[in-house]
Amino acid sequence: MPAELASWADPDIGRLEEELAALGEDLARAEVELAEARGLLAAFTRAHGRLMAPLYAELDEIEARITEFCAADSGRPEDLRDAHSARARARESAAAADAAATQPPPAPPPPPEARPLYRMLAKRCHPDLAVGEADRKRREAFMAQVNEAYAHGDTSLLNRLAAEWDASERTAPESPDRLARLRAAVKAARAGLTQVRAELAGLAQTRLGRLLLVEHQGDLRAALKQLDFLADEVRVTIAGRRQVLADLTSQQR
Repeated sequence: MPAELASWADPDIGRLEEELAALGEDLARAEVELAEARGLLAAFTRAHGRLMAPLYAELDEIEARITEFCAADSGRPEDLRDAHSARARARESAAAADAAATQPPPAPPPPPEARPLYRMLAKRCHPDLAVGEADRKRREAFMAQVNEAYAHGDTSLLNRLAAEWDASERTAPESPDRLARLRAAVKAARAGLTQVRAELAGLAQTRLGRLLLVEHQGDLRAALKQLDFLADEVRVTIAGRRQVLADLTSQQR
């Protein structure tokens, strides 16, 4: 049955098509927001590691030496256990600092002109908008190309993919049993949107995610400035604990 006759015969088809189109808009916005949040958080996490990991390693090394001095002086089992634990933390912190120093830089963010292209493509070819399993597989393969192009900021490829999608949609055969497939597509799209929003919420609930995405609303520069303040606070703590260690050392002489 032609699509226009099917819509006339069953008004649910028109309603479901409208709902699926609206879900496509919401999915596209959420996917863009998620991609940007991931990129920002990757850059912020690397900056945090390179700045803070060496400071934490230095502080933990000083704390380990202090507890080792105290344990050697007292000889009490509980102090020896504390010294053992502090030394283990110091080794872990040193390894984390080494890893942060050698971590490759994150990919640069896509250019601003890539964002509307990505959103447009996500709205039209997102797998969660599929009408049937064959359509889902086709969309998944295509969306993987879109995601890779966006990650590399390749606007020319995004434009080519948009043209390819238009051509494929014009030649796609009309799906039989469209009503049942539309219902399944709407259900899948709702679930997909819930999943994307849950992942976004999960990023915002991490320690660094709260600082970047919640407290500074995704403003990377402002969050990096906050890191500088945090680093200064740790340096002050290091100076104080280093003095404690120096006093302990001088008392043993």
